[in-house]
Amino acid sequence: MFNNLKEARQFCADNEIKMVDFMMIDLDGRWRHLTMPVGRFTEDTLKNGVGFDGSNYGFAPIEKSDMVFIPDLKSAYVDRFAEVPTLAMIGDVF
Repeated sequence: MFNNLKEARQFCADNEIKMVDFMMIDLDGRWRHLTMPVGRFTEDTLKNGVGFDGSNYGFAPIEKSDMVFIPDLKSAYVDRFAEVPTLAMIGDVF
């Protein structure tokens, strides 16, 4: 949907998007989410990703559970079922 962060941020402003939802599939095939306010969605988020505890998602044992989600702007879409206006996207887990 977007080629760069500037396009995504402009879309969010124009459409009063409040949250960004990062989606991934766990090892059991269930959707998992990391959600943040749109104001925290920055260039750093795209380059360095969002850290999370992979043990909560079944990706790694707790002692090796620091993981990173890198969002893919091209996968973005407006989640019509979210309680507040939300831009959702999938990405890669490392």
